[in-house]
Amino acid sequence: MPFRFEWYDESRRAMRYIAEGDWNWRDYHQAVRAAAFTLMQAQQPVDSIVDLRGSARRMLPAGAAAHVRSFTRVTQARLTGRAAVIGLPAVEVEGMSDGVLRTANGLVKFVADEAELTALLDEWSANPPAP
Repeated sequence: MPFRFEWYDESRRAMRYIAEGDWNWRDYHQAVRAAAFTLMQAQQPVDSIVDLRGSARRMLPAGAAAHVRSFTRVTQARLTGRAAVIGLPAVEVEGMSDGVLRTANGLVKFVADEAELTALLDEWSANPPAP
């Protein structure tokens, strides 16, 4: 499967969607749907991570503007609407400012490395979204 999913850590504070090799948006959305039952196990709000470091693609597939916004879609009650993207080459999406894209459902933050991702998740964990 070009995308797989796993918990970020044992605390289950974030679900990581991991690209492997060549993929398309259908592969990403299939992984998100498949993760739905796993997300029900969480006892707290869950952020999303889209990890593109294993991708064979140098650029996002066509339709990136709409699909990047879908990273914040709340398909399960536990999801926060916050998503971090790691491993992405420079991308410009309308409405993005300083690596942050605000959407109707939440926000997407583009991070450079694992250290920045960990710091962001720590910040988000300390500031859960309002119910």
